[in-house]
Amino acid sequence: MALSKRVVWSILLVVAIAGAIALNDLLLPRSWYSSSSPYQAPYASENYEPATAETAASFRVELPANYRDRLVQYVTVDCPNSRIVRKMFVNPEALAALRTNNTPPSGTVLMMETHSAQPDSDGRLRPTQLNNVFVREKRDGWQVNENSGDWRSAWYSPQGSLVSNSQSSCIGCHTRVRDRDYLFTLPALLTAANTGQRQYQETEFRTSVCR
Repeated sequence: MALSKRVVWSILLVVAIAGAIALNDLLLPRSWYSSSSPYQAPYASENYEPATAETAASFRVELPANYRDRLVQYVTVDCPNSRIVRKMFVNPEALAALRTNNTPPSGTVLMMETHSAQPDSDGRLRPTQLNNVFVREKRDGWQVNENSGDWRSAWYSPQGSLVSNSQSSCIGCHTRVRDRDYLFTLPALLTAANTGQRQYQETEFRTSVCR
């Protein structure tokens, strides 16, 4: 049975409209997709900025190579209750700047070795084993939140492998010394800068959180 001209033209019109819609979907830029569309292109939102390797690297706190030769040990901190010894190091440029300024400058690098220890005959703790290495670095614009200052931290194994670069636990702990630019050993650091002498102290907080 032959189709009427009206039916044929109706079929052709539907086919033409469907083809136009399909072609439009192929050519339409991803950024024009509706946010409610189930087929929305990933990252199409103008507010989304996917992290790049360069961005992540720019905030990474690195372990300085040969830090025992390049940095200056400014204090040893004994933690008698937990039998932990902390050896603290600073880059010499920051140490020199602290002779005339009481606030560590941008570019300050601090290192902390934590050692298991045993009491010695003189009552001091004698380090027996290196457990971990922590790095804390200050850079303008590195603020994580209102409790972090411009400091970021990282935790490394004794072999130099990154254990963690999570900032939350370090920030939570160092908030207790916000008035010292978030540094527990700032008084010892300033004294070492002005006297040129390595300092010694027992921890103020009875134990060592970082082991």
